Amino acid sequence: MFEITINIPGLKEFAEAITNMSVGIAPIQGSAQLQQAPAVQPAVPRVQENKAPVQQAMAPVLQAPVQIQQTTPPVQPAPAAQQIPTTAPSYTLDELAKAAMTLMDTGRQAELQGLLGAFGVEALPALPKEQYGAFATALRERGAQI
Repeated sequence: MFEITINIPGLKEFAEAITNMSVGIAPIQGSAQLQQAPAVQPAVPRVQENKAPVQQAMAPVLQAPVQIQQTTPPVQPAPAAQQIPTTAPSYTLDELAKAAMTLMDTGRQAELQGLLGAFGVEALPALPKEQYGAFATALRERGAQI
């Protein structure tokens, strides 16, 4: 049986340096130091001044999308638009007679006779159709419902 021995100078110190690194002691640097100094000194931590402000990277915050439910109020039908007459309302002789009768019933017969005279007629049937609207307005001014 043969036995072979290999001798590498500084191997023992190198192994110790690796072992010391695993327990937090800094290794000896330089091969010349490995051969000259078998003892390993503990490393002194270096404090380095950093003049730049420290910025911590923050992971972006992801939020689940928020679903907004829009509720529309029920649509109410628009009120019927009131028609504005573009022409003067037309009245019949009967409508004028009924309105004139309300004045006569309240004892204002003389006032009605004066109104007919202002329109140039003695009786209501003699009033021209073109003046029906103006006569209805005059009756309304005196309180008649027409």
